[in-house]
Amino acid sequence: MPPNKLSEVLDDPDGSCGPDFTQDNTISAMEKQKRTKKKSKQKLLPQDSINQTWNKFSEPVFQKALTVLPSDTVVSTKSAASSNELLSVGYNRAAKECRQLVEKIIQQCTRFNLRYRDEWDLDWDLKWGKGHCLNGLGEQTFDLDQQTSAECKDEVPRAAKRVYEIFQRPTFMNNISGGDVKQGNLGDCWFVAALTALANVKGGIEKLCVAYNAKIGIYGFVFYRDGEWIYTIIDDKLYLKAPWWDTPSMQRDLIQRQDSDARAAEDNYRKLYQTGSRALFFARCQDQNETWVPLVEKAYAKAHGDYASLDSGWMGEGLEDLSGGVTTQLLVSDILDIQEFWDDRLSKVNKDFLFGVCAGVLEDGYGERNGISEGHAYVIMQAHTLESGQRLLKLRNPWGSHEGIWKGAWSDGSREWTKEAQDELEHQFGEDSIFWISYEDLLDKITCFDQTRLFWDPEWRCCQRWVSICVPWKSSYKKTFHIRLVTEASPLVLVLSQLDKRYFSGLHGEYSFRLHFRIHDENDGGNDYVLAHGNYLMSRSISLELPGLPPGGYAISLKATADRDPDAKPVEEIIKSECENRMSNEKLAQVGHAYDVAHSKVVNHISDTPMWQKCKNEPSYDSVDKSTDCTLEQEDKRSNPKCSNPLQDDPDEEDEEEKSRPWNAICIVGIRVYHKDEQLELQTIVGKERASP
Repeated sequence: MPPNKLSEVLDDPDGSCGPDFTQDNTISAMEKQKRTKKKSKQKLLPQDSINQTWNKFSEPVFQKALTVLPSDTVVSTKSAASSNELLSVGYNRAAKECRQLVEKIIQQCTRFNLRYRDEWDLDWDLKWGKGHCLNGLGEQTFDLDQQTSAECKDEVPRAAKRVYEIFQRPTFMNNISGGDVKQGNLGDCWFVAALTALANVKGGIEKLCVAYNAKIGIYGFVFYRDGEWIYTIIDDKLYLKAPWWDTPSMQRDLIQRQDSDARAAEDNYRKLYQTGSRALFFARCQDQNETWVPLVEKAYAKAHGDYASLDSGWMGEGLEDLSGGVTTQLLVSDILDIQEFWDDRLSKVNKDFLFGVCAGVLEDGYGERNGISEGHAYVIMQAHTLESGQRLLKLRNPWGSHEGIWKGAWSDGSREWTKEAQDELEHQFGEDSIFWISYEDLLDKITCFDQTRLFWDPEWRCCQRWVSICVPWKSSYKKTFHIRLVTEASPLVLVLSQLDKRYFSGLHGEYSFRLHFRIHDENDGGNDYVLAHGNYLMSRSISLELPGLPPGGYAISLKATADRDPDAKPVEEIIKSECENRMSNEKLAQVGHAYDVAHSKVVNHISDTPMWQKCKNEPSYDSVDKSTDCTLEQEDKRSNPKCSNPLQDDPDEEDEEEKSRPWNAICIVGIRVYHKDEQLELQTIVGKERASP
């Protein structure tokens, strides 16, 4: 016995205050027994071990938070379904609400002799160093600590001013042109390219701004989000590259060295660094007095919560949000007949379709292909066949400069050009960011097309439904929707989409999904009519255009596949962390509100159907994959013995299992059917029963 232990016993002979050796021995015995048990535990057979592993993924308790804010702040839920209404109805409804609110604000500002100042205030947010208008939840894309530095840097905006303070003779949408759009200090070439494409369509950009008053500084815009038109109202404050004159900077030091007159130096500083489009930090117009590009970009950023949310994307998604159209992403290698694609698609650019192209995205390249930058969006502005039969396309780089343009055949100054060709195409050499390229060279250099179908015809209608589905590790096709057509040979455009996570970035969770669907003709015994596979790149939605389907019933089988990001946290953990660590709840409230609005689409669907309905042994349309699928029909906190958590099945492995995370992939999916059939019916299938329309 150690000396210190012996002294304790001598001082306390009855043991009332001494150490409990019996307890220590008992604990040691238990630990020894536990180790012995683990050693003697029989090793699972290979097949049993594999089955146990997969059980953790195939039989979880699927749960998803539909609201993240306190119940008293949750917005009213929207329906999971929409009636068979004309597309113009939804747009007009949002535009009317926006106009009414803008007019009300104008009246209030006029009464009190004030310019409009939005709560989403760029100037206040920048001066106080919050960065809520710039950065997303839990992100630091723009480091505001840099704005206090006197060094000349372009990484962050340095000031914010109103339009009348920046532009000498400001105009708004006076001369809209696709060639007037120029990308700023943000990786949103996809959105700027979408603006460029839409500007080539007469009235396309004008439809975005439904109300404004330039004098008061208020602008109301509409955008298409998750199957419906929404509106956003902004003031006219814009970010600048250069700081205020009173803030130390290299630019100010340079001016002061050249001009000893303090007043003159300040005036020169403002004219040189804070005047006109060139002074803006983000996207701008080439015209030094035109303001529509930065204001549309600002409204789009506010709708998403911040500018950082616009970093990286696909032009096709931007066009959907701006036009209400539907984008199909096509790999060049998948096009069967390139002549038919030219005749039926590319030749209709700016009429029925808009197009963007991108090179090198599958190879993750950032180089160039004879001048064309990889991983960058380009806009197809025109398709033309010369009298000689040569097919040419006019493209534009949203950078708005001489960089990143084609250097091969039919580039400016190349030997292919003749005076007749220049006159026929009305092309002048030296136009910033614009170039011509042959159809063959384009197909050789690019990877994919973003093809956006426009619905300008007033006869187009839309039905939609939203559901919530659980996604096993190995998923299969499951009947989810049913369509009944009445009109003979009605054109049909089908879209399956997820909620747009860009609106609640930071609360998007651990999983990313890809959608697939099949259409089955019930008139032909339920055989496959057509298959639409998921996109490799643009995963938000998948679409299919059918020129005309015969009348009758069609079942739509849906399959979603999921990937989990090992570095991402579940939404509930993010909420807990944000609530505990933040001094202010402003950003969390904003992103949480967007999350709740998005997920409100499926609350009614979930509450109207049975809880966690297990997949029935119903006929499968998948001739290869016969595995079952689960559908989340209702969110509930009650337990279900048929769908227990496998991580708690083996108490001997409890410590090990606590470190792992159960598979809990749940996807909110919406279907939109664009058509011209006034009697079309779209229904959600629940189990073997068909829900009411």
